[in-house]
Amino acid sequence: MAPAPAGLAALYGQLAEISRAMLAAARRGDWDAVTASESDCAGLVGQLRLRPIETCPPAERETCMHLIREILANDAATRDIAEPWMKELEQILRPRRHLFGAQMYR
Repeated sequence: MAPAPAGLAALYGQLAEISRAMLAAARRGDWDAVTASESDCAGLVGQLRLRPIETCPPAERETCMHLIREILANDAATRDIAEPWMKELEQILRPRRHLFGAQMYR
């Protein structure tokens, strides 16, 4: 017999835990850990898409909404840390692409 599916609050709780780990990794500059957590996050989001919040029992709905707010805040904070790093990386790589192209046409 297959185990019963996790309740929505449990799934959102797992997603909140992953979002906390991603934010902590971003704060440390551990982009490998952020990337690894993204795949875990994608799996849970896939499960949650199949179970809309409207299916959440009323007793769990407030817990789910609290967790969703936390997840969104963690995601925004992670992006705030990552975006400057991504722009810096783009600046580092851009001149090399330019030089590579210039060398090709000599």
